[in-house]
Amino acid sequence: MVYDPYSRSNQQLLDASIIAVSFYIACLISYGANLPVHGYAFWAILAGVTLGQLLVNFIFRLHRIQWRYIGLSDIFRTAAAYFVFSATLLLIQVGLPAGTGTARMPVSVIVAEFPISLLGALSIRALRRYIYEVQRKKVDQGNQKQRRVLLIGAGTIGANVAREMATNASIQIVGFLDDDLRKVGAFVGGAKVLGSTSLLTEIVRDEKVDSVLICISPAARGAFNRLVALLDSMPVTSRFVPTITEILDDRNGRHTILENGKNNGNGAGHISSPVVSEDCLEPRSKIRNKTILITGGAGFIGSSLAQRLAADNEIILFDRLFHNQPVTFTPLYHDPRVSKVEGDILDERALASLTNRANIVVHAAAIVGVGRVCSYPRETLETNFVGVLQVLRALEKNPQLERFVYFSTSEVFGVNSFRVQEDAPTAIGPAAEARWSYAIAKLAGEHLVKAYHRQADMPVVTVRPFNVFGPRRLGSHAVLAFVLNSLQGNPVAIHGDGSQIRSWCYIDDFCDALIEMIARPNAVGEDFNIGNPQNTVSISELVRLVIELTGRKVSVQFVESPCADIEIRVPSLEKARQILDFQPAYDLRHGLRLTIDWYREHLEFFNKQSTHTNAATAELKYS
Repeated sequence: MVYDPYSRSNQQLLDASIIAVSFYIACLISYGANLPVHGYAFWAILAGVTLGQLLVNFIFRLHRIQWRYIGLSDIFRTAAAYFVFSATLLLIQVGLPAGTGTARMPVSVIVAEFPISLLGALSIRALRRYIYEVQRKKVDQGNQKQRRVLLIGAGTIGANVAREMATNASIQIVGFLDDDLRKVGAFVGGAKVLGSTSLLTEIVRDEKVDSVLICISPAARGAFNRLVALLDSMPVTSRFVPTITEILDDRNGRHTILENGKNNGNGAGHISSPVVSEDCLEPRSKIRNKTILITGGAGFIGSSLAQRLAADNEIILFDRLFHNQPVTFTPLYHDPRVSKVEGDILDERALASLTNRANIVVHAAAIVGVGRVCSYPRETLETNFVGVLQVLRALEKNPQLERFVYFSTSEVFGVNSFRVQEDAPTAIGPAAEARWSYAIAKLAGEHLVKAYHRQADMPVVTVRPFNVFGPRRLGSHAVLAFVLNSLQGNPVAIHGDGSQIRSWCYIDDFCDALIEMIARPNAVGEDFNIGNPQNTVSISELVRLVIELTGRKVSVQFVESPCADIEIRVPSLEKARQILDFQPAYDLRHGLRLTIDWYREHLEFFNKQSTHTNAATAELKYS
């Protein structure tokens, strides 16, 4: 058996030795070689002091402390025990009668012995912890590679997990992600808060993360559906950290057991699901085994939503054109399991053949873009209103319809919509302005959709997007125009004076909201304003940020707007939070980085298509 000098019994012997040596040194300091007490009397006093200090240590429960884990609270407790014993000796010596002779211990010895013995006790404990940490690190490094772990949730649970993991040399904590921006840059449990959860993909890639631990309370886990979906596609292991209550309440001990790992194609095992039992975790909205028709499915939002749903459902994309559209940049374009049907939304027969077997229909098809709307107001009105009418008529004969999602627009609130709620009065501009043909058609469509809900009991939901952006957006759109001009070194044109205010919502956040509208029964019959009020900036500030992130030095030009413009557009998310549990996660800077990276990667495509976004094409898109 290997001898352990730091077993509990040996710890007591080391303490006794330090106390005895400290007392002897204190006597030498006070008297030098001429000790007033010699022989058995000296040894009796030394033994009494040693046993007395050990007794006080026992009363203060110092014998229960493992020295290899010594911490700040243990240091204070040790100091208190040694102080109490020295104070007791002083009281005894002061209280002894003058005639007790050699039994009296000089006060100078007691005063000198206290710091020496305390310093010795703390030193041996600190040395033990240091030796343990060094030995363990050598063993762990020799046996295995350090695992890089990212923590999500810099609260009490996360802090406790970080402190515990810090004692394990086989683990390297990359840091925290937390959506409370006040914590960014701070250290929690010894680990730095790197940013919000919108950085998850970037941090996992750049920091070569092996495992992700989500350290949040069970009540808050329902808001992390997006993170769980993202982790499903990453070559990392992931799990929710169970609380003590969950562990105690789980009689079958399932909380800390993960689902079987999947092979992600490169041999890495991936754990795809959180690890808490269903009664402790709010079920994430999941849509499975449905036939989903998306009109305008080749477009930016339609194809982005389809990507999220294609793995578990039958997807039908309906659009006038698929070639060189956003869908061509997704796996959907070459996926034989995804039906891609070219047709016109005004073709009643084409719609009927598709809608009669759909469980879910998302109507995103419309004429969009300020320039196009202003140039073709009649076609805008006919297509956008008659189109939804045709779809509704076809769906009226579909008994298996579970949800119809209608895309309206934030422009139904007019030129000034600050923190606008769903029940706010609509305000459409004058008929003399062609651009309002888009908003009036969408508003008429809202009334039509509501009528079908009331009279035909159709399960409808209306969404009003507030400036959605992200990779793969094509056509007339402010972010696309600003980014491409900057990347190509062209002047960036701003319509008007740049004081217009917008709230920018990243595509992943917007799709999160759409999925909840489809999945949640209490969303039926409701309308939702979906955007990100935290990403509210003026157009001038947006341009400045784009130029900064692209790293190009380009000029900014202010040009006259060809159409009437909207001054401010900011949604209120109160209703979306209450019904959909929606909380956008992507801040503007990070969303723009991801978007710019995509445009930079595909810059050759835009050059080939002669998509030089100048003052004539730098338009603000409506939805």
